[in-house]
Amino acid sequence: MEHVKLQDTIKREPFPGCVVYEYPTKDSEINIGVAEISHRYPQQGYALNHKCTEMAYVVKGTGKLVTDSGSVVLSAGDVVLIPRGEKYYWEGKMTLILPTTPAWYVEQHATLALTQ
Repeated sequence: MEHVKLQDTIKREPFPGCVVYEYPTKDSEINIGVAEISHRYPQQGYALNHKCTEMAYVVKGTGKLVTDSGSVVLSAGDVVLIPRGEKYYWEGKMTLILPTTPAWYVEQHATLALTQ
């Protein structure tokens, strides 16, 4: 068993209006983070996970997820799955729980211009 306390999280603020708390574990197969989005992530263009499949549970708030395959309006209690390699962005004011498999790491994550 592993236990990660809130004070042991890694806090990232990739853009104004987005704070992510990563819960580091020794398991390379899965991990989890919590994101607080108050506008748009990324600020422009798309995000992309080259290696990780990402799931999101909306804890509170509302917003939308936009991908190449469409968009979905989200509210508290909703779940979405973003397969690895799918471009996406979040927009709205919401708190998300974000498990990923394999475990998320910054080097496999990218932000892309709108034209890509």
